[in-house]
Amino acid sequence: MRVLVFTKYPQPGMVKTRLGQTVGLECAAKLHEAFIQDELHMLKEIGAEVTMCCDPSLPLADYKRLFGPGIGYCPQQGANLGERMLHALHLALRGNETAVLIGSDLPDLPGQHIKEAFAALRAAQVCLGPATDGGFYLLGLREPLPVDIFNGVSWSGPQVLKKTRANFTAAGLTHHLLPAWPDVDTLDDLSAYAARNRNKKSRSMDLIRSLGLVENAWKP
Repeated sequence: MRVLVFTKYPQPGMVKTRLGQTVGLECAAKLHEAFIQDELHMLKEIGAEVTMCCDPSLPLADYKRLFGPGIGYCPQQGANLGERMLHALHLALRGNETAVLIGSDLPDLPGQHIKEAFAALRAAQVCLGPATDGGFYLLGLREPLPVDIFNGVSWSGPQVLKKTRANFTAAGLTHHLLPAWPDVDTLDDLSAYAARNRNKKSRSMDLIRSLGLVENAWKP
């Protein structure tokens, strides 16, 4: 299972800026790093081979020092998010029958969702994981897609998933939808995450508790 984790370096002011408006930019960057570490832990547990697709504003060496050995690293390439995702996935497909890409703000994404994505790609050409904000948290492929498949998709809007699915249908691509899952972009998202995980231990929950960020983060 080749899983690509799309991410930026956890630099204050460059990541999780909406969350940073309420918890502070430095704290938001620390949360971003913890989210990634929890994702990497989940992916290791399910036996996935991981490549971090890194924003090229900083050298790959910086990412390697922070997240360590045992995973691959490559720079993102492309003029927009759609181009960058396709480039990374198409590159991964050169050495793998299927590949899955996820974001880096999914600290409690179940490993079962990743497994389901790879199982679905045995039949479907594409797999999508719907995010609760109208976007998608996962994109999986078993073959390259047309370079214009994301034409008309406004990446900052609430219609990302809807428009993407419409483009897939127009191109005749069979696609499978995973269960929806929320990412963590705002303080409300963080509170909901803490409520779901109040009885669990993770890097993200340890950080939330230590900083006293949300009231519902404590075990009953």
